[in-house]
Amino acid sequence: MNILYINKFFHVQGGVDRNFFDIGNLMEKKDHNVAYFSSKSNPLNKNEWDKYFVSYLSYTNKSIYSKLKFGLRIYYSAEARRKVSIILDEFRPDIVHIHSYYHHLSPSILPEIKKRNIPIVQSLGDYHIVSPNYNLFHNGKICEISKPDRYYKAILHKCVKNSYVVTSAEVLEKYVHRWLGWERYYIGQFIVPSRFMKKKLIEYGLSADNIKVLPHFIDSNSYKDKKISGNYILYFGRLSEEKGLKFLLKAMSKLPGIKLKIAGSGPDDKELRRYIYKHKIRNADLVGFKEANELRDLIFGCKFSILPSLWYEVFGLSIIESFAAGKAVIASNIGGIREVIKNNYNGLLFNTGDEEDLIRKINLLWNNSALCRTLGRNARKSSKKDYNGNGYYQKLIKIYKNLI
Repeated sequence: MNILYINKFFHVQGGVDRNFFDIGNLMEKKDHNVAYFSSKSNPLNKNEWDKYFVSYLSYTNKSIYSKLKFGLRIYYSAEARRKVSIILDEFRPDIVHIHSYYHHLSPSILPEIKKRNIPIVQSLGDYHIVSPNYNLFHNGKICEISKPDRYYKAILHKCVKNSYVVTSAEVLEKYVHRWLGWERYYIGQFIVPSRFMKKKLIEYGLSADNIKVLPHFIDSNSYKDKKISGNYILYFGRLSEEKGLKFLLKAMSKLPGIKLKIAGSGPDDKELRRYIYKHKIRNADLVGFKEANELRDLIFGCKFSILPSLWYEVFGLSIIESFAAGKAVIASNIGGIREVIKNNYNGLLFNTGDEEDLIRKINLLWNNSALCRTLGRNARKSSKKDYNGNGYYQKLIKIYKNLI
């Protein structure tokens, strides 16, 4: 089978990008012909198809010309449409699997795929398809002010980057693309990683028949079953407000005898460093972005990992990465997380945003090594039984074949 995978970034910036690469690698190992279409977000990531990748634009570029080009691309990209048409004609995919295209590629690629009668699957890793505010989180709390399809309400609320200008651009984008119908009606099947996310999208008007739940997978064999008790707890992932890292740091300031390491990158990096310095939190350390073997070593070296999310987390890919390494996870009882963590079996859930409950759960697992080992063993079992690549492959290929 010829499969074209599309994502706006060709480097790992978050769970959506990691899933994009993981699925592509899985399908290559299963002897399918795989091609990729993306932006030139990382010139070091070479690929035989990157000659067709679109130019990379960033809103953080201070040039007025660059900001204007980026602003226009949000709505339509002639470059992306032209280049995807070339790769479609050359590679001739049986199916196209999209991950994320908004802003950097735009839905302008969809008509080119549709007019060739190639079925399209899209994996959703956030809520952008139903809201200008892609994570439904603003000013430190859940925000669903634009539900359902009342995008204009987001402007007065400054839901995106706390800016009238940026929010207005996002709102206009949603109305334009909703009017065109490309986003919702050119996709043959949406794939979401949790039942929670499916339920939430149905609340916003997506058809239940058009959404399949398929949890993420992990290659447990790439994580050797090391018996390391660890001397720190670990957060790894995107450094952004909705992940609850300031909330976590506040709790850690009251646990001076326990070391926390934070691995990752994101818009809150500098703010978190300032917060640690200002509040003299000496038991927390930001170690930067890590991947591959460096990240695995960090996970193996921790006692357990933690995910203090405050938003409607769609799944929590870092959870099953910890599971694969035989590490229990303490996480917020919110969104899709509660479908992955079975409380007191492979991890512990705490009440979202409840600092006292979080501190209790950290102390419990830190001071009870026997419980920590038991949960870690069960976590490893969960990764091999429930989130293995072969099971994922069988379910995904069935979706593909049904559409084809």
